[in-house]
Amino acid sequence: MSALKEAWKPLPDSDWNRDAAKHLAARLGFSINPAIVNGIQSLGPAGTLKKYFSSIRLQPVPDKLTGMETAMLSMQNKMKEASPEEKRKLRQSMQKQNRQSYQDYAVDWYQFAREPRNSAQEKLVLFFQDVWVVAVQGTRSTSALFDYQNLIRRHLGKSYPEMCKQLAVSAAMVRYLNLNQNRKESPNENFARELFELFCLGEGNYSEDDIKQAARATTGYIVNQLDEVRFIKKRHDAGRKTIFGKTDNFDLNGLIDLVFQQPAAARFLPKEMARFYLTQDGLSDEEIQPLADIWKESGYSIPKLLATFFTSRKFYDTAYRGNMIKSPVQFYLGMLQDLDLDVFPSPRRCVNQLRTMGQQFYNPPNVRGWVGGRHWINSATLAARRGLVQSLMYPLQKQKLNADEERALEESQQRGKTAFSLSDAQITSMASMEPSLLAKSLASRFYVNPDPTSLEAVLQKLHASQKGRQLGVSCAVATLTSPAYHLC
Repeated sequence: MSALKEAWKPLPDSDWNRDAAKHLAARLGFSINPAIVNGIQSLGPAGTLKKYFSSIRLQPVPDKLTGMETAMLSMQNKMKEASPEEKRKLRQSMQKQNRQSYQDYAVDWYQFAREPRNSAQEKLVLFFQDVWVVAVQGTRSTSALFDYQNLIRRHLGKSYPEMCKQLAVSAAMVRYLNLNQNRKESPNENFARELFELFCLGEGNYSEDDIKQAARATTGYIVNQLDEVRFIKKRHDAGRKTIFGKTDNFDLNGLIDLVFQQPAAARFLPKEMARFYLTQDGLSDEEIQPLADIWKESGYSIPKLLATFFTSRKFYDTAYRGNMIKSPVQFYLGMLQDLDLDVFPSPRRCVNQLRTMGQQFYNPPNVRGWVGGRHWINSATLAARRGLVQSLMYPLQKQKLNADEERALEESQQRGKTAFSLSDAQITSMASMEPSLLAKSLASRFYVNPDPTSLEAVLQKLHASQKGRQLGVSCAVATLTSPAYHLC
């Protein structure tokens, strides 16, 4: 056990070096851009966490979302006196506006997360979204999704039980897991089951009767079309329930307090964090228990969990470096940061590309979230990743933009965001270097494990058959589509 405890102690200063800083950059955020790595190496693990998490930034409200509440109120008023046909048209209009606001929100989030100062925070938000899963198809409200994400941000500096209590009664969750259908006369078990299995405890740490009784404790919540959640006392089952062997008239908050008295609660989130940030194979209960003990003793403080995890000897173990497959989001945003490029302000150029790579914004396949790992990679998603890389090699063709894209591009340029593809100078410089030197330079710049051997062999063949700008494009594409670049 002593060796297992030692693993979660802070990394000795003598072991902190550029390779360790590069590992932290790749896992904590999206990119190993030298400027990012330099900053992390200078600050050290604890200083890096303080920089990125001491002051949480909320995403500004996207333009198309600002008018949604007014539009919903207007529609509700019109519905009162509308004919059946007029009601149908009003609903269609609102559905269209909601779809457009979803696309606008997605683009804005990619732009927000791409900024290096936000990336670690937003990757952590993605982690919690992949634990407390909701999806656009189940919530039917972009405003509810936006509020849900900001709710996560507001609780990153608090305790996990506090976060759980707030997410549970958010409009997005009440809709997604049918809490609005959970009433005293007919309890709905969806939320209670996922609270135990996917959010707090893990499979095998509860009984079916615990679920049935917990469903009673979570009755009484409704949500209206304006995303307002209310507790209706007469719909709530205030009777006594027996859950995990304890009997009381539990309500939702009391239930969550009881959940965190279970031994599995201390292990659950650290195990999920290890699977997301450290190894897709996960860690055993024995390996995670010392971290779980530290976290529980802190009152389930999220900052304490982050500080212990990302400064630990375990996190920097060389066995975990450069061997996690990047998610589509990390591949996309990391590449833009690696190349110092901006997010093009159009769903067609980012939202749709992420979907073809297998990770549509805020829309995991089910309540279990994204499986990740090798599931990210197949012939279709690899082709999509290659298509993304190739799209960054050529200047923007403005004549192919529609009116909305032209307007978005103009606004982006006014904010100083103009770099959407590699410059000719960047590309032709690759064509002018000798293949072995180029391979070493590119591997060191873009790969966590900078072995240039395989890349050099590819570049040698390209230099023998191509020249000029096309050679530079081919070298860049080969570098960014190699197996090494898909790993972090």
